[in-house]
Amino acid sequence: MHAPPTRFEVPQAPGRPQLLPAPSRKLSQIPGVTVTYYDVVGTDIPKLHISLEKNGPRDPRTHKVTPATSNWSIGSAVKYTKTGGQCTLTGVTLKFTGTAVLPRLGSGASLAAPALANWNAYVAALEDRHAEQLAFVHDRLGEVQGAILHSDCDHWQKAASAAIERLSEEQAQAFRSDPKTQPKLLGPSKGG
Repeated sequence: MHAPPTRFEVPQAPGRPQLLPAPSRKLSQIPGVTVTYYDVVGTDIPKLHISLEKNGPRDPRTHKVTPATSNWSIGSAVKYTKTGGQCTLTGVTLKFTGTAVLPRLGSGASLAAPALANWNAYVAALEDRHAEQLAFVHDRLGEVQGAILHSDCDHWQKAASAAIERLSEEQAQAFRSDPKTQPKLLGPSKGG
């Protein structure tokens, strides 16, 4: 038998981790993650900034334009058996779904090599940051599964909800927003 699934969606904070190691994966290497892109055009870094501001997604919490966003959800369902009026959980299925929205150079963008190198480094830093955030959750799905299995047939949804909320809080703590650590799109240095 299957209990009805439950789904929780959690928007990502745009922050960067404080003391976490460099990301070990790209977004494409995290199961369940879909990446969409929006176009940015310009012939120099200031014009790219204008295009980022015009075309970038809005942060789900602050509603301010941000260069990249990501969010995640965890769907859960259980299998159980009933014997003599006793219900026992026999399995848990979790479905992690992540999304990320990142900028890419559109067909109208034409940059000199130094500006293009800065753009590529900037986009890579944005992707790394969101890959870290989504991997943080994906890699801890076992915590949600364990909480459900340690529950019972009547309370598994509450256990799932509490575990997902804990995971969301841990993630928010690990990835506090700090403007000093945000990736920045800088112009080419004048000296090199």
